[in-house]
Amino acid sequence: MSGFSEDMPFFDEPNARPSAPSGIAARAMAARSGHNNAPDYLKGLNPEQRLAVETTEGPVLVLAGAGTGKTRVLTTRIAHILATGKAFPSQILAVTFTNKAAREMKIRIGVLIGEGNVEGMPWLGTFHSIGVKLLRRHAELAGLRSDFTILDTDDVVRLIKQLIQSEG
Repeated sequence: MSGFSEDMPFFDEPNARPSAPSGIAARAMAARSGHNNAPDYLKGLNPEQRLAVETTEGPVLVLAGAGTGKTRVLTTRIAHILATGKAFPSQILAVTFTNKAAREMKIRIGVLIGEGNVEGMPWLGTFHSIGVKLLRRHAELAGLRSDFTILDTDDVVRLIKQLIQSEG
């Protein structure tokens, strides 16, 4: 058994000492102990949600079913990062899949931290809106002009019909 100390008891042996919490367990206990002095935006979160919100170093994966508070955790985490000065509003990237979800996030964050701060979040939006913003900002790198137009399927069909009609 190289790498293991022979005198250290295995976890289920009678003389095994409980180890001090570390990693995620230590952070969870610290989050619970500071619960009374918590800012208002942290109140009402369960321990797992609070841990996800307050863990600001390194990545956090929030994996949960429908209606379990994932959006609440995400918006509260953004509010916490802003409230603790870990980032400016313009330094946060929050990507959603629908315009409805993006609007909802902006509203929720605005309620938590103030409307003016949300307006300073240009990188909160849908995958498509953020992609367009990046393309417009760096259009020349993609061989485009910054005032390019995006056509959806209906626009393309309408344009082709107009071209065919104009050419007879």
